Amino acid sequence: MSSPLECGAPSGGPEGESTARRARTSIDRSGEPLLSVRDLAVRFPLRVGAFGRVREEVLAVDGVSFDIWPGETLGLVGESGCGKSTTARAILRLLDANEGRIVFDGLDVGSLDRAGLRALRSRVQIVFQDPFGSLDPRMSVGSMLQEALTAHRRRGSNPRARAGELLERVGLAAGDLGRFPHEFSGGQRQRLGIARALSVEPDFLVLDEPVSALDVSVQAQVINLLDDLQRDLGLTYLFIAHDLALVEHVSDRVAVMYLGRIVEIGGTDVLYDDPRHPYTQALLAAVPRPDPSGRGKRRRIALPEAESDPAVQGSACPFEPRCPHPLKDELCKDVLPPMKGGADGHFAACHHQRFRLETRG
Repeated sequence: MSSPLECGAPSGGPEGESTARRARTSIDRSGEPLLSVRDLAVRFPLRVGAFGRVREEVLAVDGVSFDIWPGETLGLVGESGCGKSTTARAILRLLDANEGRIVFDGLDVGSLDRAGLRALRSRVQIVFQDPFGSLDPRMSVGSMLQEALTAHRRRGSNPRARAGELLERVGLAAGDLGRFPHEFSGGQRQRLGIARALSVEPDFLVLDEPVSALDVSVQAQVINLLDDLQRDLGLTYLFIAHDLALVEHVSDRVAVMYLGRIVEIGGTDVLYDDPRHPYTQALLAAVPRPDPSGRGKRRRIALPEAESDPAVQGSACPFEPRCPHPLKDELCKDVLPPMKGGADGHFAACHHQRFRLETRG
């Protein structure tokens, strides 16, 4: 399992400013959310022996619930293997959930037939982490973009012209239609992935660590592009990342995952200023903060290594074996903590969430 440092932000966010926060947009949450996830669970079988018998199951996602409203960006953070990408793939039904309900704009995603899934995927698209592995190296850029239009039956007067418009929209040249993915840099390839996702005019984008494979300066350019696209096209984002400083910069709200469960969720400013779950506190304590005086230096919270078995479902707090909380007791070992919070929309799954761990050195 990765340490909090691996979930921290060595880059310090776009343009190296870990403390910079974008101006939060005003999100109208009076109506129905665009995406609603309730009690989502995804299990994978563990097969052993020559005959591939199922010994047990890995619980990759365990009772995840959240809402995302139109025009909002929800950041989803956590260690590698905590279930972030599995959650994203279940939302798009790239894999089937074992339990729970996913509703997109009033449509029950789990009950959609083949035609319904085609319609859903013209409104919900994904941008993958690897900007090269997600593109077909045998297809030219023009063919790739036109294929997406054809697959979703988007009939236009001139598909090639539409493909050129998409390239220009993401900061590339329409004259690049005849080139192949290997002829582009990493940042340019990620722009191609974004252009392909935009080709069917979606409402919602799942951004699965879209800049983690890029240099810091290129990250800032791609993040600025995504900000511009959201503002101009009214897009809604689920932004998955390890970089907490980056998530702070781009997100309106943040959800923190640990071993398949969301342990804290709330508005970005509130959650970063007042983290209530000890896991969130440990992650944020590891994020570098510019402080030339040294007076506000943060002390990192050391989390002990623990053998956590994702195949075992228990009623205890999943973070209990690693929790440094001084008030940790038998309740934590016996009872799964519910999500508790207030009218500010800030919720945390901790029996002792009001206690703040010391993070100042």
